[in-house]
Amino acid sequence: MDLLIGFVITVGVLIAALFNYILNRAHGSEPEDFQVGPPQLGIRCDCFLNTLIIGSILVLAISASSSIFETRTELHIMGFIAFAAITAAGIYGRIKRHREWRELGKILERAVPKPPDRLYPESFDIPIEDEDEEYDRF
Repeated sequence: MDLLIGFVITVGVLIAALFNYILNRAHGSEPEDFQVGPPQLGIRCDCFLNTLIIGSILVLAISASSSIFETRTELHIMGFIAFAAITAAGIYGRIKRHREWRELGKILERAVPKPPDRLYPESFDIPIEDEDEEYDRF
């Protein structure tokens, strides 16, 4: 493999890894968005499959340009290294986002008082007779 091609692939892998890190660490979704079923179950569907997507796309791009590699082993090694680096960056970003969620949950738990067990201790009706009188006039 030529030195220039190796440099271009390395820069591409670094850019894709940075993008995967930022994408998996990005805000805009809350833990409740991934909740499945009632909140009491605590089941979430926030899987780490999203971290594999960009690495897979780059490996497909590398394999499409397989003619630039001298041997098939070289192609496999570069593909594995690229996939591992990009996926690891995405997983690291996802773990940091989960850590931030836990910290925010702890902060909110301390800052916001718990709601009372009964929201309305006594239920009562207030009859409004003004409305009835207005309709009776017509």
